[in-house]
Order: sequence, then C-alpha cells, then structure tokens
Amino acid sequence: MEAFARNLRTRRERKGLSTAHLATSLQMSEEQYHELENGHTDPSVDTLRRLSELLNTTVPELITDRPVQQIVQDVPLGHFSPETLSEMDKDTYIKILENQLRALLAEKKGA
Repeated sequence: MEAFARNLRTRRERKGLSTAHLATSLQMSEEQYHELENGHTDPSVDTLRRLSELLNTTVPELITDRPVQQIVQDVPLGHFSPETLSEMDKDTYIKILENQLRALLAEKKGA
C-alpha cells in the first residue's frame, strides 16, 4: 500500500501534526505509527477509519492515488464489479479485505 504510506505522510504534514500526536491519538507507539507511514505495516480497518477522521479525509482518499470518482467514472451505474478496477486499485482493495478478514478471524478466535 505504497499510496497509503505516501498519502498518510502528506496529509499529516499538511495538517501540521507530529507523528507522536497521531500515534497517541491512535493509541499506538510512535514506532508502530512509523511502520505505517513508512509502508512496512498495513493498517487495520479500524486504523484506517480513525486516521480518516483525524485527517479529515476519507478511507478511499487515504489508500489510493486516484479519487474514487475517477476510479468508477467509466463504470455505468449499477455495473460496478472487481473487473472494472485497475490492477493497482484491485491490490489496494484486496489488502483492505484481507485486513478485515484477519480482524474478524481474531475476533472469532477470541470469542
């Protein structure tokens, strides 16, 4: 998720926030935050949601280099499917789904 790491750093810097501030806001260590911002760790779905709130953006704007409108602009209404996504967009959405599944499996094992 190279686009995510790049977007995260850019949006954090634009808002004038420190890595320490975001790490604290996300209830993680600064080292864990740096792993996200350097692209060494994929964010969980919850982390993506919280980051989008903290940075006043949306999850799709955080994870891709292209606006959502551009991704789906050529897709007729009601005909959206995985086949309509570019390879880059497919990779991004697959990573999000993998993170969601990991969270659900961990939740199920803990229950």
